[in-house]
Amino acid sequence: MDFEIRKVRKAHGPMKLRREREEYFRLVRQGYNNKEASRLVGVNERTGREWRNGRSDPDRFRAPAQQGQAPVAMSSGRYLRDDERLHIADR
Repeated sequence: MDFEIRKVRKAHGPMKLRREREEYFRLVRQGYNNKEASRLVGVNERTGREWRNGRSDPDRFRAPAQQGQAPVAMSSGRYLRDDERLHIADR
């Protein structure tokens, strides 16, 4: 194989694992399973599985939390108000 695992394993910007990913898919096309292809390329099995299945980050397109006031508590007929509780307690 002419592919070599990089000596420096740090991220290299937006194209950090492009060569590894290309090599992973070449090995998969040749019939290697995820575990073998990931090991040969030098990435974690989970990374290989994410590449194979199409990485999807659930937080990627999530809308930011709404900034606003807390909802106002509505009184219902089920619970007593404070003055009603005091009236009962003072009996």
